[in-house]
Amino acid sequence: MKKAVEELYEKAASFQEKYKDDELNEYLLSLARKLEDADMLWHQFSYFLMHTQSTIAYPTRPKHYQEAVERAQRFLKRWEQENTGGTE
Repeated sequence: MKKAVEELYEKAASFQEKYKDDELNEYLLSLARKLEDADMLWHQFSYFLMHTQSTIAYPTRPKHYQEAVERAQRFLKRWEQENTGGTE
C-alpha cells in the first residue's frame, strides 16, 4: 500500500503543478492520508492479534475468544489479498 500512497502524493503534486487546482490537490492528499490511516490500522490490528493470541494458551482459550481470533485472521488475510495483492 505504501507504493499506492506514494503514487497518490506524486499525482497530487503533478496535477497541482499542471492545473493549479487547489480543490483537486486537497482531495488527492486527503485520499492519501486515508490510505495511510488504513495501512496503519491494518498493521496495528495485525500486531494486536499476534499478541492477543500469545497471551492465552490455545487449550485454555474460551470458545468465543478462539472464534473471534479466527474471524480476525480470516479478515486480515482477505483484506491483505484484496488491498496489497498479497505482496506485503
